[in-house]
Amino acid sequence: MTGRLGRLLGAALLVWGSAQPVWAQDPFREGANARQISPEVAAAFEEFFCAGRYSQSREKLETAREASPEEPMVYALLAALAYQEGDMQEFAQLATQTRQVAAELKKTDPLRGNLYEGVGYGLEAANTVVRDGVVIGLPKALPTLNQLFASIRAAQAVDGSDPELNLLNGYMDLLLTYREKALNQFQLAAPQYMSYRGQALAYRDMQRYAEALEAVDQAIATSCDNPELYYLKAQILVSQGEDREAVPLFDQALQASAQLPEPLVAQIQMERDRAAQRGGLTGQLPATATP
Repeated sequence: MTGRLGRLLGAALLVWGSAQPVWAQDPFREGANARQISPEVAAAFEEFFCAGRYSQSREKLETAREASPEEPMVYALLAALAYQEGDMQEFAQLATQTRQVAAELKKTDPLRGNLYEGVGYGLEAANTVVRDGVVIGLPKALPTLNQLFASIRAAQAVDGSDPELNLLNGYMDLLLTYREKALNQFQLAAPQYMSYRGQALAYRDMQRYAEALEAVDQAIATSCDNPELYYLKAQILVSQGEDREAVPLFDQALQASAQLPEPLVAQIQMERDRAAQRGGLTGQLPATATP
């Protein structure tokens, strides 16, 4: 899942002479169920998920790790960055740190602790498969995957309706092609732009394109101008055979290529060029990426 774990809120809050900690809004929950989250973690979350500024998010994630070393989500996002950058040694270290920090969190927040312990196990299993290859690595990773599912079941036993839990479960089920189940979980997830993005992916894979377009438009309307959402909308249009209409959306995503991982930019460019060729737009140059 490129990650894809997967986005939201944050804003720099200033402390004027107060000895009390300052907390930001929980991106997943409201009211009595909201967790305390530092402004640094909230800002990193927004940078990574809401805006999709992956290339610029490392600095904010490092600041968040320093401010909140007990927050496992930060280690998971740093692991995703390490994977995107091809640093598998750092990826392996951060995967284990995600699991270890989450195990400690279980003492005070069993839902999120178990949830991110499961994420850590998933990252460790992914590292095994990438390192050893599918044929050798997958059998080695099966015990770790079993631990992943055990941790997720433990989180569900605490609160199966939790929006953060449903968001991560939705993406896992989508990867496992349990699309109807994933769709149901995305509808219980938060924040809105991630919920709608997940729904759009599920509808797209179910070939329910009108609903996919409606969901991705909702995601665009509630996000921070994330270029991946324009890319997703372009993919849905291509699936409907609307190549000419998709090309400007591919170009819109490519204009933000400086903030995206290079492999993703190359993939968007390839799909854009194919759509342009099918639509008879081969004489038009793609949009130039902003620096």
